[in-house]
Amino acid sequence: MTTTTRYALSLRTVMRRRSFITVSMALATVLLLMTGIPSAVASSSKDESHSSLPPIKHVWFIILENKSYDASFTGLNNNTYLWKTLPSQGTLLTNYYGTGHFSLDNYVALASGQAPQVDTQNDCPTYKDMAGALDTNPSSPNFGQYVASGTPYTIGAGCVYPSSVPTLFNQLSSAGVSWKAYAQDLGNSDGTGQTHAVSACGAPSLNPTTTPVTNPGSANATDQYVPKHFPLPWFHSLVDNPTANCSSAHVANLFDSTSGLYADLQSEATTPQFSWISPNNCSDAHDAVCHGNNLSGGFSDPNTPNAPINYTGGLYASDLFLQHIIPEIESSPAFKDNGLIDVSFDEGFPAFTFTANSFTNSTTDPATAASSILADTAGENLYGKNVNYEPTGPNTPLATDASGNQLLPGPGDNAYVDRNPAIAGLVMGGAGSTPAARTDVASGAAGSSYVSDPAITILDQGRGVSGVNIPAGATVGAVYNTPDVATLPNGAGCSNSCAVHSTFELFVNGVPASPTGPVTSITLASETLTGDLLYNATSATNGGGDVGAVLISKFITPGSTDATFYNHYSWLRSMENMFHVASASPGLDGEGHIGFAAQPGLKAFGSDVFNNYEPRRRH
Repeated sequence: MTTTTRYALSLRTVMRRRSFITVSMALATVLLLMTGIPSAVASSSKDESHSSLPPIKHVWFIILENKSYDASFTGLNNNTYLWKTLPSQGTLLTNYYGTGHFSLDNYVALASGQAPQVDTQNDCPTYKDMAGALDTNPSSPNFGQYVASGTPYTIGAGCVYPSSVPTLFNQLSSAGVSWKAYAQDLGNSDGTGQTHAVSACGAPSLNPTTTPVTNPGSANATDQYVPKHFPLPWFHSLVDNPTANCSSAHVANLFDSTSGLYADLQSEATTPQFSWISPNNCSDAHDAVCHGNNLSGGFSDPNTPNAPINYTGGLYASDLFLQHIIPEIESSPAFKDNGLIDVSFDEGFPAFTFTANSFTNSTTDPATAASSILADTAGENLYGKNVNYEPTGPNTPLATDASGNQLLPGPGDNAYVDRNPAIAGLVMGGAGSTPAARTDVASGAAGSSYVSDPAITILDQGRGVSGVNIPAGATVGAVYNTPDVATLPNGAGCSNSCAVHSTFELFVNGVPASPTGPVTSITLASETLTGDLLYNATSATNGGGDVGAVLISKFITPGSTDATFYNHYSWLRSMENMFHVASASPGLDGEGHIGFAAQPGLKAFGSDVFNNYEPRRRH
């Protein structure tokens, strides 16, 4: 399937979901994305004039983890500081979307505009260079995207982008804009021998080609910093020059007494113009039960409140964290001089699933099935229209069959969506497709639901499985294609000739099941698939969900809301506009935008967000 076809099909999918998107508008968007945009159209679709933006001098961006808008901003949880206090001080973006699942792909999108890729969707199982090539064709819908080597949805291409992929931080440096990335617990000893040094931009290795690292880092009692929640380690354009980009002027432990946030806020001269803030795996609401004390490190800060020391995570911990640092920012000279605070999340959980607060009748009601996962879709504003769409990029396409049913999980990875266990068949695919039967050499054993099959692919998910010691009614569950790290030459990156383990999980009625004895081969059934309502043409998920965002500035009316569709690409475009990087870093469009922040017609923050500023627009 060609890229053009993927774009047309993926847009058709969301068109069926949202009736207010007109056919003519959608077709125009597809054509512009596919073929580039004529200069006459481009001039009429630019962002609001930079001169109409308020003179923001300092930005603090605080990124939290894994909560949907419904969880964070509607009172479902007792997180009153984020839910009530902060929106009362600024504006609440009710339709701000993540761009993928799981975490790392969202951080990459925010920093560079690069779309999700299977290794970043999987939070980088091995820290190593990404193999592939940059799309340099201005007529391509993937112009400026890095095309990873190998088949989509096969792990092993790598996670670290080459120096040819720029980031917002590179743009800021080129434009002479000071910036700093703060990470809570960065540089702490984790007791395992793995370090994430400030001087290495928080990366587990400065040489991922020669020194790849399996499992680049996870939280523990003394170090709750995780690289997957920090944008710098994933780009050679940053880590290749640690002296310039990883010095204490640009990278710091958030609560460091000399180079941390509180120390820098003491004067406007020492406060960076752009500050990225990554809380640790507890303070960002990621862990429900924290590995260490919440607000770890913050207790030594001279301005720390008398906060409780405990291991409660989730939105309780994020509220505790925000109540600690936001008043410090708001009382600083830099914030008082035209500052902006921006708080959001990387991705959201769907609002509804088949289990828990369930939509069990979705097996018979397609409309209900669609509505149950609308919160996990994509969203952005193109040419003044809110659309439940985002460009998929070259590495996670929304491949569909002739009927529009989804064959691949796309940027959203179909994550966090519970299948009804009563559906004993297709996980992906479409009604009416008939894959041919085949017999594969395989290996498995009683006691484990995992079966090794070198020929298995993502497109086999949901097919019937039979064979000696295979239980009746078995189907192919989740498919995993991972490189054999032991075969890497001298520990270097995995080439196309590297051995790959292909494994799938055996399901019976949607539940993992084990063979009854040794398995040496399996037969995949030829069958007419009936489809799965979660992943059909009207309800396929392709984004990171609505997470919401709060922005606080004197140029914003307290207590206001904005329903415009924004996402991480919109955010990147907004930062590029706000700091006027175009003259030093023209980007893909000559206006300073990189990656998918350069989408024609993409709306950045404007007078709708900065609703307390005049003149709002020059005509």
